[in-house]
Amino acid sequence: MKLYLPIGLALVLLISACDDNTDDQAKTVDKGGSIEVSLNTKHLDSLNDVVTTHYIVWRRGARIKEFDKKDTIPSLGNFITEGENDNGDTQKLNVRKEYEFYVTVK
Repeated sequence: MKLYLPIGLALVLLISACDDNTDDQAKTVDKGGSIEVSLNTKHLDSLNDVVTTHYIVWRRGARIKEFDKKDTIPSLGNFITEGENDNGDTQKLNVRKEYEFYVTVK
């Protein structure tokens, strides 16, 4: 049961970090016993993206472990959309698709 609390806290932080609205984002982390998790994607090339999962493990106020896990995944490709510059001119742009993150907690 004690294991579920840090994992649940880490996943809540992960969900709030993925949201563009920072109102729900955690301002502090309980460093008495928690795991911080952050996810990030970067485009490697036209065919592949890299997902980086960053972990920080806290226990009794001290950072006891910090590590990254990287995975290469297929790129989602590009899509055409309209963009507008500061002058109000619009034009069609070729933009790379981004992955969305969904987290399930059990």
